Amino acid sequence: MLKKLCTLFISAGLIFGLTACSKTETKGNNTDSKDNKIEETSVNIKTVDDFQESQGLIKYFTIEDKNFSIPETVGEYANYLSQLGTVTLNDTANSVDDEEIDANGISSMVAYLNVETSDGQSQHFPVRYENDTNKKAPVAEARVTQIEVKYDNLSTFDYEKVFDSIEVVTEDYTFKMDGKTNLYKFYNNLGDPEHATDGRLDYSDSLGYTYTFDCCNENRKGIFRGFIIKYPQPTE
Repeated sequence: MLKKLCTLFISAGLIFGLTACSKTETKGNNTDSKDNKIEETSVNIKTVDDFQESQGLIKYFTIEDKNFSIPETVGEYANYLSQLGTVTLNDTANSVDDEEIDANGISSMVAYLNVETSDGQSQHFPVRYENDTNKKAPVAEARVTQIEVKYDNLSTFDYEKVFDSIEVVTEDYTFKMDGKTNLYKFYNNLGDPEHATDGRLDYSDSLGYTYTFDCCNENRKGIFRGFIIKYPQPTE
């Protein structure tokens, strides 16, 4: 009888041990799955080292001889601009990593990245972006929908005339924002624009991007002073 009881206690102990191990392993597997899910949903913010030419009309552009890819996220754009100085969002004095955007939120139409150089000058780089996820996110992870780059030495705003060495590289021609390139260079090299208003020339490409080259005629003789890239809307 005693021998049978001992056998029962031993069997029960083995069963309990196996059950506990099974639960522990299951819990561990669930933790791994959760961690993997977080990693899979994180946004890949590219750096300067990931530079790649676009397949669109504008291949890339340069500022102060620094190459810029057409940025996908605000964080990527900030990484490129950091080659020129300290980058903050609007007038917050905060980085794009420290500021947040609401779920399914969009930026203000006058949002910009501010670049302050080592000698204290500041240039504004207008940018529009959106968060197309269902959760609040750092602005760095937001998807860029439009950028604008400008140099106008006749502007009344100091933040539009800090960087005077800007070039736009296309397949066959490089347009320099040097105070000499005028709107006829675009007609001669890109053909007639799809739309033109007061020296602002609109072109598009097969990727769905729209480009506005600002060659404002008013007191400037059609001099190239800026460009805007509007991004294609994602397909459902």
